[in-house]
Amino acid sequence: EVVLSVKDVSVPNAFTGISLDLHKGEILGIGGLSECGMHELGKAVFGASYGRTGSVTLSDGYHVDDIRGAIRHSIAYASKDRDNESVVIADSICENVCLPSLDKLAKHGFLLRKQYSAFAQTYAKQMSTKMTGISQYVSELSGGNKQKVVLARWIGRGSDILVLDSPTRGIDVKVKADIYALMTSLKGQGKSIIMISEELPELLGMSDRILIMKDGKVNGEFTRSESLGEKDLIAKMI
Repeated sequence: EVVLSVKDVSVPNAFTGISLDLHKGEILGIGGLSECGMHELGKAVFGASYGRTGSVTLSDGYHVDDIRGAIRHSIAYASKDRDNESVVIADSICENVCLPSLDKLAKHGFLLRKQYSAFAQTYAKQMSTKMTGISQYVSELSGGNKQKVVLARWIGRGSDILVLDSPTRGIDVKVKADIYALMTSLKGQGKSIIMISEELPELLGMSDRILIMKDGKVNGEFTRSESLGEKDLIAKMI
């Protein structure tokens, strides 16, 4: 089942004419060299690109054109630039976890502090975030725990499609393993993931299917195979 279709999408000075389908319960890896356009593609899927042309369409026919609509239609996005685009570092864990779910947490336009705090506590703990408490500022956390806060907000939101750009960038091996386990669990629940990564072992180890971009275009597609190796991916990157 195709849950999201990208058709002939272009973003000025980033990439041109990208088309792809994302299937239910699939981890679609997108790789390439840093400036190939793959990071901007993640933003485009989330409706966060300026000057985007083409269409991003969900299975129910909804066209994703802006961030608000993407969130309301169960799409999540975690940026490569974690501190500037994925979290509000000068605010608490509680506020960060709850932020995308304010519409669900509000009753008659008001937020109830007890329910608000319980929501943040539940999902921060579910992600095993190392913290002094949900009132702790995100700026005080390690890179790995900041990323857990990012993921906690989208798990709490119940998003069905996750666009994860460099999900394990700058974090330690233990947290990497935790995130990989989470991704596998989400896939098992029927969630769909676009994982953008510059790390070849990550692409090979986690992806059901891999698209390689070069110079703003898709230059190769691979399905999971025991014979598939780093050399095959590199040949399409350079």
